[in-house]
Amino acid sequence: MSLKTPTTTTLAPPKTKPAAPKAAVATADPASQWKEALLVYPLYAALAEKFEFAPSPYPAGEAPPARPTRPIFERHIQWMNTIDGKVLAYQIRQIPPETLNGSEQCLRAFILRQLRKPDKTTVDRDKIDLLLVQYFALCAPEELYREEITLEQVAGVLSPVLPEADPTPLEWCAPLDEILQKLSQCKSLRDLLEHGLFEQGRMLKDNAGVMFYDPAALVAFCRFNFVLRRTFIRLLHADLAAVKDAVTALEIKGIKTADCRRAGFSAAETMVHLRHFCENWRQPFQKDYTESSVTHAFEQLLALRADLEEVLARQNAAAATAQTKKKSASKVDHAAWEEMMQASAASVEEEPAPPKPEEHDIESASKATPSAPSAPAAPAKASVPAEPALDADKCMEMIWEQLIAAPPSRGRSMSTVVLKDTKVLLSSWEVAAFVAEGGQESEDLRRAVVARALLSLGTEQRKRSGDQAALVSALELARSEFSYFQGRVEQAKRSKNTEAAVNLGISTKRLLSFIEEAEKLQP
Repeated sequence: MSLKTPTTTTLAPPKTKPAAPKAAVATADPASQWKEALLVYPLYAALAEKFEFAPSPYPAGEAPPARPTRPIFERHIQWMNTIDGKVLAYQIRQIPPETLNGSEQCLRAFILRQLRKPDKTTVDRDKIDLLLVQYFALCAPEELYREEITLEQVAGVLSPVLPEADPTPLEWCAPLDEILQKLSQCKSLRDLLEHGLFEQGRMLKDNAGVMFYDPAALVAFCRFNFVLRRTFIRLLHADLAAVKDAVTALEIKGIKTADCRRAGFSAAETMVHLRHFCENWRQPFQKDYTESSVTHAFEQLLALRADLEEVLARQNAAAATAQTKKKSASKVDHAAWEEMMQASAASVEEEPAPPKPEEHDIESASKATPSAPSAPAAPAKASVPAEPALDADKCMEMIWEQLIAAPPSRGRSMSTVVLKDTKVLLSSWEVAAFVAEGGQESEDLRRAVVARALLSLGTEQRKRSGDQAALVSALELARSEFSYFQGRVEQAKRSKNTEAAVNLGISTKRLLSFIEEAEKLQP
């Protein structure tokens, strides 16, 4: 039985493909080309220096000439073309903001160069997708950062780079509005990730093909991207604030440490270190930026929030229980006190004299402390054999037993299983793959969870004891499974099975982030 997630949006490709949008006006004459080249030079120089795509055509500290010779002109244009062929969207993100957003003219010229490329690839699409929302964020009026944004407003802001920008809603872009509606209901990054909203938007782009470049589609996707980015930042701040609040609440209660192993910390992580972590948390958009590293960073933040709120909930429950017991004991003590006072008043004149302290103490001591024989020497402690590592079948069985014994509540909330003192977080669709009847999709998800769980166990064992055996074995399995899951995700995309592609895609990304973290522990 395939998993049915009621919140999943069906992202069908357009049934018809109108003609591709008209290309931006080409800068045919050399003077116009050189003017554009001078405008975008700071961006290309920054990319070339940071990622070493191609050596600069000019000596260090020298700028392009205002009037180039023919050889300089051709070498410069070829240099930019080489960089265009190598740079990826996430690398553009790493250009310093003062350079990327330094000039509207520079950014506009950079976008027009990408739009003029005749045979665009998925890489080109991702760059254009990023650059358009970057341009909108740079040029949009400040009030649009806080209010609802219409297609007409987006088309107006984009008109310098998209002269044919069209605010007409496209039928096949309607799922974008459905995704944004779900986005408006998210209270945490966990909700956004659990609903697979990033993946649903990306699948619609993948299915669009050449239709992505329709001016009306570019406007719709730019609006979608901007609202998604704005909401993401709001939710991120909410999660960081929740972590800080939890740390503060625990400190007020006198709690010094917390078990945060689920978030990759220790079983007794100090509040001081946790506060330092959340106050200095940064998105991984620098040298360590990869899709999986970003996923891991956000998963770690969300797991830390879950860990701390779990500790706080236990403390609150214990405090409530103690308060209830205290009230109950207070009532009993009060009644006993009244009874004792009444009895004392009635018999105070008849109370016998107490025994002599010396006699009482000696007698009690003699009864309480009989002579004891000398203790025999303790036998030598027997060596405890190492606990055997879990295999995939045993791991799956243990997860299955825990989820069936305590099924999670309804909704798309995360669930936790514990394997040898190691906590493993499961998404709602992963839980469903264990507790509901399944088919191939459920089997794939179960395998993804097991691979991730074994990697977590191996990583914990490596950190605690230094033993590499379990980690090496888990890494070998995880790498093999990751390749398999990549193929299964692509197969689901080709068959338009959005739900399976989104769910397994998220689980696969999580596995990749665990693989990369585990590889850092390899000698």
